[in-house]
Amino acid sequence: MVHAPAHAPARRSRRPRTALGGALALLLTAFTATAATAAAPAAAPPPAPAAACAADGFCEDFESQTGPRPSGRWSFQADDCTGTGTVTVDTAVAHGGTTSLRVNGGEGYCNHAFAGTALDDVPAGGDLYVRFWVRHTTALPTQHVTFLAMRDTGARDTDLRMGGQNAALQWNRESDDATLPAQSPAGVALSRPLPVDRWSCVEFRMERAGLLQTWLDGESVEGLIVDGTPTHDVDAQWLNSGAWQPAPADLRLGWESYGQGADTLWYDDVAVGTSRVGCA
Repeated sequence: MVHAPAHAPARRSRRPRTALGGALALLLTAFTATAATAAAPAAAPPPAPAAACAADGFCEDFESQTGPRPSGRWSFQADDCTGTGTVTVDTAVAHGGTTSLRVNGGEGYCNHAFAGTALDDVPAGGDLYVRFWVRHTTALPTQHVTFLAMRDTGARDTDLRMGGQNAALQWNRESDDATLPAQSPAGVALSRPLPVDRWSCVEFRMERAGLLQTWLDGESVEGLIVDGTPTHDVDAQWLNSGAWQPAPADLRLGWESYGQGADTLWYDDVAVGTSRVGCA
């Protein structure tokens, strides 16, 4: 009888070695993928979308501007005289998207600098609503300045102007130099300054019957209302010359100084129509 050796060597299995190798391979693959992900630069966030606009006239976010100067429906305008003031298309500062209109407003009367557009495509006969976002660097000065103007065909083609005086927002009518509010201490106190170094939403409603209302960041400004009933320190002077029936033919955004006052301004997300769009 043949006996098997008492200590015959056991057969070796390759399965444990194979399993260990697979685990190491998976671990190496995961480590490599993690390292590659960590080394890859983070993707830049997409630019903010341009503000939505539901105006029945026109909207402008300036994203279609391709050159250094305003083009398309917008053109540089300086009706009286111009000097060092400039209007350019800016891709470094914007409210929504990547592009805005930049105005370097110079000091002194002959520094008018505006980008203007006709209002031909705004439905006629109804109220006019305008909304724009503006950012600027220097507080409104004591002397009169303008940052928005409209040619009023109802007042012999003179300008209806929005700007500032005594460091607060005001409207001014070129035809008779009336101001809204009256530039008394009480009148100025009913207006508001235009904040600096941030975007502000400015809106106004102008009725063909001669009523006017203005909002800053969604809040109505008491001193910038013409309601048809003369109010001392507010619209009494404005209504003193009789019936005012505005008929604006254009919209100009820019800067006009009548002495003191230089500023840098950016405009974006303009909406013009016959109903209020708001600041959303």
